[in-house]
Amino acid sequence: MSSSLCKQGSRLFLAASFFLCACVIPNLSVAQEAAPASAGATTEISIPQARELARRALAAGDIPVADAVSSAILADNPDDPQALLVRALIARGVGRIDEAYTAVVRAWRNAEIPALRFDIAMLAADIQARRENFTSAQIWLRRADQLAPDAQRRQVVGNAFRQVSRRNPLSVQLRFSARPSNNVNNGAEFSEFEFIGLPFSVAEQLSGYEIATGVSLAFRLSESETQKTELLGDLYFRKIWLSSDAKDKEPTAKGSDFDYGVLTLGVRQQRLIWPDVGPSRATALVGQSFYGGEALARWFEVQLGQTVAQGERGALNFGATMRTEKRLDSDINSSNALGLSADVSRRIEGGSFTYGAALKNVWSDSATTDHFATSLRASRSWRDVAGMRPTLRGTLEHRNYTEFTSLVDGREDISVSIGLDVVWPDVSFYGFSPQVSAQARRVFSNVELYDRNEYSVGLTAVSRF
Repeated sequence: MSSSLCKQGSRLFLAASFFLCACVIPNLSVAQEAAPASAGATTEISIPQARELARRALAAGDIPVADAVSSAILADNPDDPQALLVRALIARGVGRIDEAYTAVVRAWRNAEIPALRFDIAMLAADIQARRENFTSAQIWLRRADQLAPDAQRRQVVGNAFRQVSRRNPLSVQLRFSARPSNNVNNGAEFSEFEFIGLPFSVAEQLSGYEIATGVSLAFRLSESETQKTELLGDLYFRKIWLSSDAKDKEPTAKGSDFDYGVLTLGVRQQRLIWPDVGPSRATALVGQSFYGGEALARWFEVQLGQTVAQGERGALNFGATMRTEKRLDSDINSSNALGLSADVSRRIEGGSFTYGAALKNVWSDSATTDHFATSLRASRSWRDVAGMRPTLRGTLEHRNYTEFTSLVDGREDISVSIGLDVVWPDVSFYGFSPQVSAQARRVFSNVELYDRNEYSVGLTAVSRF
């Protein structure tokens, strides 16, 4: 909900254009030499000299000379990337945007020098932004980021990408991760145990490997100084492969038995009801999940949120969530839920931290679903530690299953989760940086059946923009 968005984007790309010219056109520390030719005399120059002449003419604002020389080069070699780049700059300067893009794409296809390809990608991004093809501009900026020769140019690319993102009505976030896990099926620690004096046998935890991928979309329907409305979409899929040890434990089990997918659609509105306080948010979502290739659940959820600014470095975030879920595998596990949360976030020198608490009540006809939960959570992020950006997080949760009457004392679970994410921002592949994530989760229950543990270390690709 930024003000004067289009004007900001125009200023950005004007600045980026000046930077681009500095990259493409050599710094002229010596005045351009010019000597009048005698009548009827001709001078022959090499192709490299002609390229240099065209660049110098363009830098000096002598468009007719730059146009004539680049045309002569292209007449000899229609695929000369440097001459095509000059032609694209000329066409962009006089407003022939489609012609400029055709030339810059052709230059990209024929350029081999990384520095030249960086300049071409930056120009292509600028042209596409002028054509309001913002998603294409972002793709070109990722190409430029891959070719950026130094930190200064990577910073220019990052700033340009963020400005284009603000102008682009479509936001696309990609996720990808791979990790081994000792408990891919959320199974019990032990397959056999005694409950109310009787022996029971349940699914034991199985180890394996997980690859997860997802895409989140947000399309801006409207935006003004005080409000923004977006359509939302999210698709997530997790694929499981069992380890040899798991196959020995459960010979009939397959990794696909534990595959999991989610499709979510919704709408979100953010509004400055109290401008001096902070933005208010309302989100409505519908979704369906799948497990083991079968439909698992369908739900409707409403989320409300309010941010309360505390100066430039801090904020309070309050949230409420209402959800109704229809279980398609077993109707008794259908539920309604209400959750409340409050979090404090602070930016400090060298990083940031957050901490908060949440309450959640779930109503269900199933004694193993109906419960009341309280949780505490905290995280600490560091901006730079030896070239890395680590984030440490932890959650402590208590659940009371009030309808669990098989035992006199009922059922209570306490779960502890700890995670560490480490990003290497200086390592980038088309604008995506590697993140190593380690996490551990332990559930302690007074009913042995529900004891759980899971440990994993995985690799994730995250956008650096």
